[in-house]
Amino acid sequence: MKPRTVLMCPGQGAYLPGALRPLRDHPPVRAVLDMVDAHAGVSLSVGDLLTDPGATPPEELVTAHPLAFDLATYTAAVAAAHVVLDLLPAPADAVIGHSMGDLAALTVAGALTIRQCVQLLSIRDRLLRDARLPRAGLLVTDMTWEQAVDALREGGAPRVRIAAHNAPAQIVLAGPDTDLAAFQRTARDRGHRAAPLTSRTAFHHPLLGEVHRTFRRLLQSQPIRRPRLAVHTTVTDGRRADTPAQLRTAAAAHLAEPMGFGRALHTLRRTGFTTYVDTGPRALLSTLAKVNLPGDTTHTCAPLRTPAPLDRVHDRLTTALTPADGPSRAR
Repeated sequence: MKPRTVLMCPGQGAYLPGALRPLRDHPPVRAVLDMVDAHAGVSLSVGDLLTDPGATPPEELVTAHPLAFDLATYTAAVAAAHVVLDLLPAPADAVIGHSMGDLAALTVAGALTIRQCVQLLSIRDRLLRDARLPRAGLLVTDMTWEQAVDALREGGAPRVRIAAHNAPAQIVLAGPDTDLAAFQRTARDRGHRAAPLTSRTAFHHPLLGEVHRTFRRLLQSQPIRRPRLAVHTTVTDGRRADTPAQLRTAAAAHLAEPMGFGRALHTLRRTGFTTYVDTGPRALLSTLAKVNLPGDTTHTCAPLRTPAPLDRVHDRLTTALTPADGPSRAR
C-alpha cells in the first residue's frame, strides 16, 4: 500500500502569540491573515496577534476577547497548513482536525472558505454569549479511559463529562468550573496530574447542546464544496467524510459531541497513512500521533512547533519525512 500523508489541524492550543512572525511576509500566510482581518469584525487584528510575540497571551485573550481568541486559533492552523502544503516533499493526501480544528481542516481541504468560517465563528460567538452558560471549561489528565470513568463514578462532580480521549493516558474532561475543580482534586488524590486548558467554555459537553443544535441548523444553509483533499474526522472515527452532511456534522461536532482522537488515528493507520504532520505550534498533535501510533512505520512532524523562518520549516519537514533506514523519526 502506498504510504500516505495526513495534515493534522489543532483546535485549542493553536494560538501562540507571534507564532507566525517569521512567516508573515510569505504570500500564503499574508493572504490568510489579510482575509481574516478583512472579515473578522473585531477590535483586535488577528494578524497582529499571530505575528507579534508580545501580543495578548492565550489565558488573557480568551477572557477579554473570546472571539479574537477563536479567530486566532483557527487562523493559525489554516495559515500554517498552507505553508506545509507548499513545502511538503510530496503532496498531502488528507487532512483531519482536532476539536475546533475541524473548521480549519475543512478550510484547508477547500470544503469551506476562510470568509465562511470567520462568519461561522462570529455566529458561534453570539450563540455562546446568548446561551448564558455557567462558567465552564476543560481539564486535561493523564488518566486512562477506565481510570477517568472510575473517578467519575466516585461522585462529587456530577456535571463533568469525558470530552476527549486523545491517547491511552490522556483524557480531557469538560464541565462547569466548580465540578471540574472537584474532579481535579479527585484526580490528584489518586496520584494523577490534572490541569485546566485554556478554553472559553466546556466544549464537547451537553451544556452546549442547544448551541450545537442551532449551529447545525445554520450550517444547512452553508454551501459545501467538494474537498480538494480527503477529509477525515473524529466524528467518523477517522474514516473519510465524503458527503456534505458528514462535513457539516464535523464542523459542529466540537460543541457538544465527545471526541475520540486516538481512535481516529488508529483508523488512519489501518487505512494506510504513515506520515502525520502537525500544523500547529508546540507539537501537540504530533505528540499524540507518536504516542498513539508507536512503531518504525509511523513518521510524525511538527515543523512549526516553534516560530521559524521558511527555510528552517522546510528543513524540519525534509529531515523528519525523508525516508531513512531504521526507526521513524519524530521532529
